[in-house]
Amino acid sequence: MNTALNKPAPSRTALRLAPGEPDVQFWDRAVASAAFAELLRLKRRSVGPLLGLSFAFIIAMALLAGFAKPLMATKVAGAFNLGYLLILLSYVLCWGVSLLYVRVANRRFDAKAAEALRAVGHGFEPGNAP
Repeated sequence: MNTALNKPAPSRTALRLAPGEPDVQFWDRAVASAAFAELLRLKRRSVGPLLGLSFAFIIAMALLAGFAKPLMATKVAGAFNLGYLLILLSYVLCWGVSLLYVRVANRRFDAKAAEALRAVGHGFEPGNAP
């Protein structure tokens, strides 16, 4: 019997922190703050539609590939057919969603994160992680 597996996990307050790292109670206050809750709402409102759009496109593309082969074989230009076009668009979609997420994260998430940390008394500024 492995006794290491039977040991209880250390409590959050028993964890050792690196020198200069804020204590666990600070992070508990930060997570419980209204500003942090607003940050999470903003992230859900931003990420949810992006994820939904990507998921719907990929599922639709898979269904079309499986059940609408004649449609997917429709020529667009020369030997380039609708199936190839949708695959190309999936790459464009992935890059577009990634770039849009980074733009929103840099402009809105960082500002809200800084606001949340300032609300609990930490002088965080975007680009200067605690």
